[in-house]
Amino acid sequence: MDPNVLLTTAVKPSLVVLLPEILILSVAVVMMTAGAFVRQPRRVWSVSAAVALALGLLVLSLTGKTTTDLYTSVALNDAFSHYSRLVLLLSGFILLGLAHDQVDDARAPEFFGSLLMIVAGSMLVAAANELVFLFVGLELVSIPTYLLLYLAVRNTTTQEAATKYFFLSIFSSGLLLYGLAYLYGTTGGSNLKALAYLAGPAQLPNMPQPQFGLIALVFIMAGLGFRVAAVPFHFYAPDVYEGSPTIMAALLAWIPKAIGFLAITRTLTAVISAGSDSSLLVAKAVVLAWIIAAVTMTLGNAMALLQDNLKRLFAYSSIAHAGYLMVGVAVAFYNAPTYAPGTTLYDAPAAQSDFFLGTEGILFYLVAYALMTLGAFGIFIALSTPERPVETVDDLAGLAREHPLTALALAICLFSLAGIPPLAGFWGKFQIFSSAFGAATTTDAPTFQLLAVIGVLNSAAGAYYYLRIVVGMYLRPPLSNRPPLQPRPAWPTRVAVAACVLFTLIVGFFPNVVSAPSRTAAESAVALPRPLPPVVEEASAR
Repeated sequence: MDPNVLLTTAVKPSLVVLLPEILILSVAVVMMTAGAFVRQPRRVWSVSAAVALALGLLVLSLTGKTTTDLYTSVALNDAFSHYSRLVLLLSGFILLGLAHDQVDDARAPEFFGSLLMIVAGSMLVAAANELVFLFVGLELVSIPTYLLLYLAVRNTTTQEAATKYFFLSIFSSGLLLYGLAYLYGTTGGSNLKALAYLAGPAQLPNMPQPQFGLIALVFIMAGLGFRVAAVPFHFYAPDVYEGSPTIMAALLAWIPKAIGFLAITRTLTAVISAGSDSSLLVAKAVVLAWIIAAVTMTLGNAMALLQDNLKRLFAYSSIAHAGYLMVGVAVAFYNAPTYAPGTTLYDAPAAQSDFFLGTEGILFYLVAYALMTLGAFGIFIALSTPERPVETVDDLAGLAREHPLTALALAICLFSLAGIPPLAGFWGKFQIFSSAFGAATTTDAPTFQLLAVIGVLNSAAGAYYYLRIVVGMYLRPPLSNRPPLQPRPAWPTRVAVAACVLFTLIVGFFPNVVSAPSRTAAESAVALPRPLPPVVEEASAR
């Protein structure tokens, strides 16, 4: 391709699309560099981080109509990218509100700079259209996370948590990198939209043996399974959550899960399932996702029932929610579009609405999960003081008598996590499980119906440990051997918690606020709007 054409169609549009991330990263680098020479109170650094996120949000809205070439650009600005980055940016504001006073002045520049890098890295994952670029985004999240785990509080417990997360994260990155390298080596391409084209209309000309694709699938799923805390890559979560400061447990519960499932959608469900729902590789992918989903949600809920420590309980809860989301992954693998010879999705009938159900359910559930999980952790942060930390279920006994509004806010988040209608969590589970019921109408239908039934039963069992906390808040007296809770949250924490609770209610009563963008994003995630350029087709044929 002519260099001038490549510059016009790929490089410049990609840079424009990535302006929000470039801006946020620039501010983060300046903050972390200046922190070594300038001493300022932490509010200066937290306000600087908030300004960076606000400017990033402004630039994201201004560049929303920028288009990029799907087959040459490293970053996409489709609906999937735009809405995902918007949600990640807004969640960055919530995390910043919860974290604004969780570190001392001396470490504030590095702390808030690392937080900005994590937000920018997660946005890069959502926009990535290249295997290498996707990996860079994932690592831009992982590396600052190591710092944050040890910056907020420095003691042997946090050091152990950071060390465990570091070594296991490095191991998972190796698995993921091997899977991505294998996918590139067997297909001859690294552009994700081009890989989807090769998997669909071109029928993977560079992958004569589907077993090679299966190897890539297994290693990529293993590497991303660590980030979403799916079985059998979940074992780090309870220890790391418990040993981390509460703000870090909140971050670990949301950001890795979000980028993990966004990456699964970009690299696996939108590529492998683009071939045919009857292909060997797709069949194996469905089986793998089915098993991971069933085991993950069952083990997560079973272990959460036994927990009294709130961080460990929410760690196993996070594992269970990863299982629910994996149901959507299994559906997305199965629901492949049908291609007539020589056509693309652009030419396919528009009536293939069932193809988007799994991905749509994943995106909706991620938004609901962010609101209810960050809201619950935010309340734990708001209630905790050095003299009276909130660490166990018993610490919340009698909360409704002492702080009725706080108890009501926490109850809303817990009811949403349990899937009680009409809150956001209910609609998230409804989207996921209904997509499984509607995934197949042939002989495969009982398989997905069974998975949906397992999910519903798990959701009912999981409601117990959420309702147990609510019962303690409203029906048990405060503990006589402990001082009363005297929270002193600053206004950013109160605003962040209030936003989570309010939007949990709004999404619950008006689910179309999230459902419509989720559907649009799901469609764009799998769209191939035009045939592959002849030069790329010739290269792939060779």
